[in-house]
Amino acid sequence: MTVQTIFDALQQKAPLDLAEEWDNVGLLVGDRNAEVKTVVVALDATDAALDRAIAEHADLIVTHHPVIFDPIKNVTADSKTYRLVKEGISVISMHTNADKAVGGVNDCLCAKLGLSDVEIAPDGMCRIGTLPASMTADVFATYVAQCLDTAVRVKAGTDTIRTVVLCGGGGADLVLPLLDKADAALTGEAKHNQWLSVPSAKTLVDGGHYATEIVITDRFCEWLCEAFPNLNIILYKDAAPYSTIEV
Repeated sequence: MTVQTIFDALQQKAPLDLAEEWDNVGLLVGDRNAEVKTVVVALDATDAALDRAIAEHADLIVTHHPVIFDPIKNVTADSKTYRLVKEGISVISMHTNADKAVGGVNDCLCAKLGLSDVEIAPDGMCRIGTLPASMTADVFATYVAQCLDTAVRVKAGTDTIRTVVLCGGGGADLVLPLLDKADAALTGEAKHNQWLSVPSAKTLVDGGHYATEIVITDRFCEWLCEAFPNLNIILYKDAAPYSTIEV
């Protein structure tokens, strides 16, 4: 099979036309006609993920975050793009299209939290669902931390929580306007002014960008295994690019 064959299969699950206009998705490095026997799946095409791909003689890396986002002004021997081209490794990045896709990032996040009656918000990105049981704000924050195996930040509201609006990654600007439809919001990043804007009755939980999006790597593997049972698929999970210190 070729890079293009795999790209076509991924687009069946997460069509490129779902991506935001500002995004950069698709085949970002490589030869669409190159043969593929081994694929590494990762959240980011980090140097460590690339090292693993080279060690496994992989032909392709599939990532969530785009390996190329800002305009490239040079390609030097120490750059990731140079290394990828030199090693003959292609990269397909499925970003906001995978956030919006049915079964993508935000549906995976709903599954992690055990939400039921999940609805797609009008923006196509956020999801609104019902918790297995009503919870106080503190219990909900602890529940999220346990479900995602991560430290969280919380602004605890007074309302009992049963319905949740969520968006993985940097989605605070998307979930906060939808708090009139839910008791609490979950996202991966919130800015100071956004914390201040949360109504006193509502709860906001920030689970970290990494923890709220790493869920998609397992789903990418599932999609690839379903489409290509004989493909050698290697899941590579970097640790979060930050740590939490408690005092």
